[in-house]
Amino acid sequence: MHKSTAKQFLNLPVRALFFMALVMFATEREARAYTDPGSGALIWQMLVAGLVGVSFYFRRITAWFRNRKGPKV
Repeated sequence: MHKSTAKQFLNLPVRALFFMALVMFATEREARAYTDPGSGALIWQMLVAGLVGVSFYFRRITAWFRNRKGPKV
């Protein structure tokens, strides 16, 4: 069975994007960048705050679902 022309048409851009991404990752250049220690500390702080926030709300949501079931007998 042959593929429809629409699937073949969409398949070509996906292949082209995949090939371009592969070429970009296959070639490397020298990185001329600097990240100061304050930036690294800020990134760690954001990650830890995000994890604490997610865990807090996850705990609240699970407690809410447990309480909706009703009292334990």
